[in-house]
Amino acid sequence: MMERMKSLWDQRSPREQWMLGVMVALLAVVILWLGVLWPLQAGQRSARDTLAQATDRNADIRMKVKLLKSLPRNAATDAAAAPVDQLIGQAAGEAGLTLERAQAQGTNRVEIAMASVRPVALFSWLAALEAQGVRVDTISARPSATAGSLSVQAVLVRGTGQ
Repeated sequence: MMERMKSLWDQRSPREQWMLGVMVALLAVVILWLGVLWPLQAGQRSARDTLAQATDRNADIRMKVKLLKSLPRNAATDAAAAPVDQLIGQAAGEAGLTLERAQAQGTNRVEIAMASVRPVALFSWLAALEAQGVRVDTISARPSATAGSLSVQAVLVRGTGQ
């Protein structure tokens, strides 16, 4: 078999041998690309999506656990005693969120900014704050540089609406 292949190769002119060599090299590149690189990229995309979903579930579960652990009577007492900016900062830390800025505007009002937050985590956190008597006065959310995340600026107020 090898002798037959060698005789076929020897029957080709040098130009044909070069062309066949280039063809085999290009074929190897295409096979490498389609057989190895595409599946690896697809696996990486799938892993990123799975991580994003797991992060959302984690934030949601953390908020639900926090809500279950706190008694409504204790939450109202703690919320009334603590400054609103401290309450919001502590709630964000417990939810695993990072506040880029939290600036108090009086005793019962605070302006916050987050550079990147997943929507599910943000709205779970805001729902938990509402249970503690802190409501959203204004909010502005835009897509952030991180895929599937938002950049948020909001004003939060303690107390009931008008």
